[in-house]
Amino acid sequence: MADLQSTNRVALAKVREATFGVTPPAPAFKSIRQTSSGLAASPQTEVSAEIRPDRQVTDLILVGMQAGGDIGGELSFRSVDDDFEEALQGTWSSKPSIEVVTLDTEISDVTATTLTVAAGLGTPFKANHLVLLTGLPTAANNKVAKVTSSTGTSIVFPAATFAVEAAPIPVGAAARVVGFAGASADIAAVTVGGNALASTLLDFTTLGFHVGEWIQIGGTAANSFFATAATNGWARIAAITANRLALDNAPAGFAADAGAGKLIEIYTGDFLVNGSNKRSNTIERQYLDHSPVTFEYLRGQTLGGLSVNAPAKKIATYSKTYVGSDAAIQSARIASATDVAAPTYPVLNTSSNVGRIGFGGSSLLGPNFVMSAQFEINNNLRRQDAVASVGAVGIGNGEFSVTGTLETYFGDASVYQKVINNTLTSYDMRLGRPDGNKEALLFDFPSIKLSGGSPGVSGKNADVMLSAGFTAIMDAVKGYTMSVGRFWFLP
Repeated sequence: MADLQSTNRVALAKVREATFGVTPPAPAFKSIRQTSSGLAASPQTEVSAEIRPDRQVTDLILVGMQAGGDIGGELSFRSVDDDFEEALQGTWSSKPSIEVVTLDTEISDVTATTLTVAAGLGTPFKANHLVLLTGLPTAANNKVAKVTSSTGTSIVFPAATFAVEAAPIPVGAAARVVGFAGASADIAAVTVGGNALASTLLDFTTLGFHVGEWIQIGGTAANSFFATAATNGWARIAAITANRLALDNAPAGFAADAGAGKLIEIYTGDFLVNGSNKRSNTIERQYLDHSPVTFEYLRGQTLGGLSVNAPAKKIATYSKTYVGSDAAIQSARIASATDVAAPTYPVLNTSSNVGRIGFGGSSLLGPNFVMSAQFEINNNLRRQDAVASVGAVGIGNGEFSVTGTLETYFGDASVYQKVINNTLTSYDMRLGRPDGNKEALLFDFPSIKLSGGSPGVSGKNADVMLSAGFTAIMDAVKGYTMSVGRFWFLP
């Protein structure tokens, strides 16, 4: 008896299209980590209206096709990067990085002080950048180090930073900017004119910052953080000038500190905000128990919606919905197709992996502890059909809308008061692992209004809960509705 197709033997991958509905030549399919896929090709048919004297139906006629559906997954670092970019229709603003794609090429030599890199790759790295080295053959070289200078073909660090690498630099080794550090006593915390970081020598405009981006103030070494404990922590950039980094959502208790004798470290990440750059994909689904293997291709797949769900003491999950053009099923793979492995970062949970849920600029803690948090992006896409085409000829863009729900214990009336008063507030959530390099994702909605919710009394022997729905709106100052931060390293 032949084996039937098992769900455990279905592989899912995608490649971006340059032209809507057209799979690129020699496609490199990126593997998708999934928990479910409800993708489907849906033929559209009409029954013939021809009248027959024997009362029978003449034909069922194919008049069109729709393709799309949902994919579910568990949230992990990097595994949803493309999806966030497509859901927000923005483009990641990434800090400078070099990753070895060809053995011993992009990074070809490591001495005690210097990385030798391919032509031009060293230029974006600046003095005072903090760079995370990973994947180098010598374990002790995989760390964060401070840049002293750079050229197009070299990045220079202080004396005796590295052990000399004798082996070729392997594929996957990388150097990434994860922050910056000031000279001794150069960075101060100030409160006059608003909370800010001020410098004398360091020019903040040269470091690739964006208004709205989150930063973490302070490292772990004794001289890398402010002596005033409350001044260290997470903050959001409100404005950038050469010698001043204005902050909002600063740490509670943020106070002036001159940073005397300190080489203050600031950690940063990549940054994404919503825009209008619509993208489409060809999604490949392989049924590996078939002999020969069956290949299904769904073309023109455009991300219409993406939701993230973080219930208490569970795995953080996401679901995405595609709207596309058409589909094909065949027994041979597309010519010259190759595979790109999915990132292998661990799955995030909603207990030890939640760094913060912020509401109104402060951590939402007791007495209004969060029971669950969820948000949903909807691009309100529409298929565009036309004569002489079975599938859609395009996907029309709609309004970018973000809604969500915060379910909290009803510890006091502060959240409920914002519902009643239609108060403009903010919401942010940071997910990351406390082990390894402490990578993290940060979702920020700088302007929201709570659209509903009231205390629920479910019965005896239960807690009163408040399930508050919210709608994110365009922030009048920052000019966007939502941002995502991607942090490769946190101290």
